[in-house]
Amino acid sequence: MSISKTKDLLGQLSQLESTVSAFSFEELNADQANELKSSFNSFRTSLEKHIYTPNMDEIVANKMEVTATNQQDISEKQFITQVSHEIRTPLNSIIGFANLLKEEKLTKGQHKKVDAIQFASNTLLKLINEVLDYAKISSGNSKFESVDFNLHSLLKDVMFLCETLVLDRKIELLIEIDENVPKIITGDPSKLSQILLNLLGNSVKFVERGFIKLEVFTKQRNDNAFLLEFSVADTGIGIPKEKMDTIFNGYIQAADDTCKKYGGTGLGLTITKEIINKLKGNIEIDSTVSKGTTVRFRLPYLQGNIATLPNKSIKKAKHNFKTELLAGTEILVFEDNKMNECLIVEQLTKWGCTVHVDTDLDKGLYVLSTKKIDLILMDLKMPGQNGFEVSRAIRSHKNAKVNSVPIIAFSADFTQQDSEKCKEIGINDFLLKPYTLEDLQTTLLKNKENKIEQTEFLSILQKPMIEPKETTVVDLNLLLKDCFGEIDMLSQLVKLFKINAIEFIGNVKIHLKSGNLKEIGLSAHKLKAGFAMIKAEGMRKLIVELEHSCKANELEKVKELYEVFLNDYPLLEDNLSKELEIMKKK
Repeated sequence: MSISKTKDLLGQLSQLESTVSAFSFEELNADQANELKSSFNSFRTSLEKHIYTPNMDEIVANKMEVTATNQQDISEKQFITQVSHEIRTPLNSIIGFANLLKEEKLTKGQHKKVDAIQFASNTLLKLINEVLDYAKISSGNSKFESVDFNLHSLLKDVMFLCETLVLDRKIELLIEIDENVPKIITGDPSKLSQILLNLLGNSVKFVERGFIKLEVFTKQRNDNAFLLEFSVADTGIGIPKEKMDTIFNGYIQAADDTCKKYGGTGLGLTITKEIINKLKGNIEIDSTVSKGTTVRFRLPYLQGNIATLPNKSIKKAKHNFKTELLAGTEILVFEDNKMNECLIVEQLTKWGCTVHVDTDLDKGLYVLSTKKIDLILMDLKMPGQNGFEVSRAIRSHKNAKVNSVPIIAFSADFTQQDSEKCKEIGINDFLLKPYTLEDLQTTLLKNKENKIEQTEFLSILQKPMIEPKETTVVDLNLLLKDCFGEIDMLSQLVKLFKINAIEFIGNVKIHLKSGNLKEIGLSAHKLKAGFAMIKAEGMRKLIVELEHSCKANELEKVKELYEVFLNDYPLLEDNLSKELEIMKKK
């Protein structure tokens, strides 16, 4: 690992340690502080051990016949994989306990400190994931798939994600899809999303004002085969000519101060090029300092079949429904790490589950034989008998009550070989640590044995409720965090938002009379950032549609959408005021 990457990791570690220590000392009782600090110390010791005293004896012994260059490459890949697992396991505890702490009744000051722990932990996790992703792709262990998917929907989703990152900047996000670009294609949608998000994310990072534009063309077509060209152009800081030859190298950024100012690992473009190469494509960059950058890449695809696309018409159960469905579930957990064991027991118990914790195979088989276990959570990388061996023993048991229980594996790293092993043994599903509570909840429900009949599931979903209209829903929690928990600051922002909304209504009323859709579109563009700020997603979508209708010169459509706005906005403003009052009373 390079010196710059080592410094980056240690810098993140130091920041996280300081925040954890301050929080433990000021806000937690002795037991809570010991739990959190124990997890962090394990994490810190593991990281420092692998940075300062990595054990290379086994690698050297096994690879004596390989050249010195290849030996170094193999050692780095093995080092990255091992360190990833060692770091992610205790980091799972830190993030998990921070999530649980956040659900407690904390003061504003305590919330700020928990937020700081979460931010530092997630930043470190993102860095670790990026390094591991690079190692997997470059060593050929990354999985690529070929499925039918809706390209236009994927592009729309990617642009929406980028739109959420530029709300407070004068940046125009543009997209142009050539009419000859097919809608349904066959390929790897997740890898295409990763490429586009890496490139657009770079543009968002380096553009202060101006535009970012994504264009898609059909470069070549031969029967059902396409060569698609994607172009990401921006008005950012640009790349010096002398840096262009090394811009795709690992841990390289355009300038030494770029990392300090903008952050990141410097691996984004390296990973992007590796993925494009694996997909049999190519990439090139044109850039001028202070004027901007254009990145073009080309990838081959086949014409897809719309009939094979998954049906997304069934809505996911909401959080409270999932919790209700999990109540009473009996779960057997095999986990060797006591901190993670404590964490998962607390998580599952809060959802009303009965949890049996045992890392011993014989006792685990006894529990399976004598209790009505619904699910098994299996850590794959336990010492002694690992999760694969324990799962194999369960699946080969003569008692059908034992061998048929669904097994969900979890681990801090997961390779293609692990995936094949899981399928061969009969492991049903997998969770990568650190996982979110939503991931855990969804995976448990998906794999739970048919204890809850489909009719019972539907009856819960069909309970009579008064659902607020989508265009009237708001959520001020994230905005309050951005205001450092200061209600007065939040109140001022809400007041400014209401003034902007009144201005919008006045402008539209004036310009509708003259049919001036350009001015209406500008007013809509200005207001949509406000709806994003207060998390009024339904109304934001309506305003975006109104803005697009202005650009398309669809006067009647604009009038129709404006009527919906006039009808729903008073309800939204009322909900906004009510939520603000509730927050003031807390």
